[in-house]
This record gives sequence, C-alpha cells and structure tokens, in this order.
Amino acid sequence: MKNRVLTVGSLIPGRLIVKPPAPLQTESKKVKTEGVIVEQNGKRMEIQPVKGKLLDAALNQGKPIQYKCRKGTCGQCTVKVLKGPGISAPNEQEKKKLKNEITNGYRLACQAEIL
Repeated sequence: MKNRVLTVGSLIPGRLIVKPPAPLQTESKKVKTEGVIVEQNGKRMEIQPVKGKLLDAALNQGKPIQYKCRKGTCGQCTVKVLKGPGISAPNEQEKKKLKNEITNGYRLACQAEIL
C-alpha cells in the first residue's frame, strides 16, 4: 500500500478522498454452460450456445457442419438435436422441408436459432 503525504491543501474538508481497499481476489469458479449437442452424418458435435443461427454458431466454433444454401431449401444442413436448451421453435421453412422428421428432433441448422 502506498503511503500518501498529507499537505495543508489535502486537509480541506471534502478534498480528502479515501478509497476502500480492493477486495481480495479469489480463484473464480468457471461455470460451464450447457452446450447444444447435434448429430450430422453420424458425427456428434457440441456447440456452445451463442445467440443467433445454429449453423453460424457451429461454423464460428470450427464445427464441421455440412451446408449449402443457407436458406432452408436444400436440406444439406439437417442435424438431429440430441440436447438443445434454448433452441427456437421450428419455423415454416423447417416444417415444409423436414415435415414429420421435426418430431424426431431433426432441424435445419441454417434456420434453427439459439436463444
């Protein structure tokens, strides 16, 4: 701690600012967030939840999800969501392309959003 030299000017009421001591730094606990686990072509991937499209989050994290059009028309980015907290409800494009497969957990990564 630094010793401060008090001068006559520093003794004027209202001029002396005393800062409280900094809190002791303790080792912070890292909280692991629940990732979204998807499967495509037999490969499982865990994607850390980042707000936005599931495909964008996966690609930004270096996950090798196959995709082509990014519009939801080709179906190349179809993944099975095995564990997915915070995924949006299927939109009309997914319902049109995947039909009954949505009930089995399949989603279009380019359309599904992480909330």
